[in-house]
Amino acid sequence: MSQIPASRKLVYLALTASACLWGGGFAVAKFALREVSPLELLAGASIFSAITQVIWTVARGRVRLLGLPRPFVPLVVGLALAGQNVLNGLTYLGLAYTTATNAALLYGFSPVLIAVLASLLLGERFTVWKLAGAAAGFFGVVLIITQGQLNSLSLHGVLAGNLIVFGATVYWAAYSVITRWVTQRIPVETYSFYILTLGAVPLTAWVWLQKMRFPLVGLHPGTLLALAFMGIGAGTLAMNFWNWGLAKIEAARAGMFSYLEPVFASLVAMIFLSERLSLPSLLGAAMVFGGIYLSTQQGGQR
Repeated sequence: MSQIPASRKLVYLALTASACLWGGGFAVAKFALREVSPLELLAGASIFSAITQVIWTVARGRVRLLGLPRPFVPLVVGLALAGQNVLNGLTYLGLAYTTATNAALLYGFSPVLIAVLASLLLGERFTVWKLAGAAAGFFGVVLIITQGQLNSLSLHGVLAGNLIVFGATVYWAAYSVITRWVTQRIPVETYSFYILTLGAVPLTAWVWLQKMRFPLVGLHPGTLLALAFMGIGAGTLAMNFWNWGLAKIEAARAGMFSYLEPVFASLVAMIFLSERLSLPSLLGAAMVFGGIYLSTQQGGQR
């Protein structure tokens, strides 16, 4: 077996760190939602993300890299204003109706979706094994969403939250493929800066108009710490790690590291939220990871 180059190991480490931070973020977000609404959670976390990103950029002397080529301005600004806000908004809204563990398991299907979209839009190789993996993963996701009750296919209770989070999963797959394309054409640090800073503007303004107060005012210290983790850990650090990794390796391969999210999310949820995995969730997870295994097989010669 050939050795993995040191530079590739660093990419894998960065992607692993992003998956760990996001996985832990499900339980932390669930904790914060006990006091704040999904919109307030999103706004508060985005403020921490934006402030941290600005400090990080200035401290490293990277301000000179912030110029955008004119053709990319509408795309990057659009992704910054809508991209993460739509993704996190769907995720946090779903978390208000489902468990952190279920949300993380649903996100575990995103690598298969990324592989499919990367093949269709970026020309990355898609094999029969990946197709089989997509099918197995899909049925696993169906089992998690319905909790084994196919006759309960109506928008209520946990099912509604699961469907919302699954919508965020599909959105995340498309977002990752677009990010891969963009970061092949502009510096990844430039892209990450605008994604994390501009995205805070509409959220903060919306909370101000709705509540007539700054999103972080009047919250308990525990909730503020949760928002700080979501913004700095699961926001600034995780997004910079992820975007940098996507700029270095194929979208489908980078997406494989999302498989780690359910592991860390389940551990954190069991420790801090006293959540337990249901049997349908366990079986669905097994099918998702079976799909993961199939999708990573080479399946013969190129």
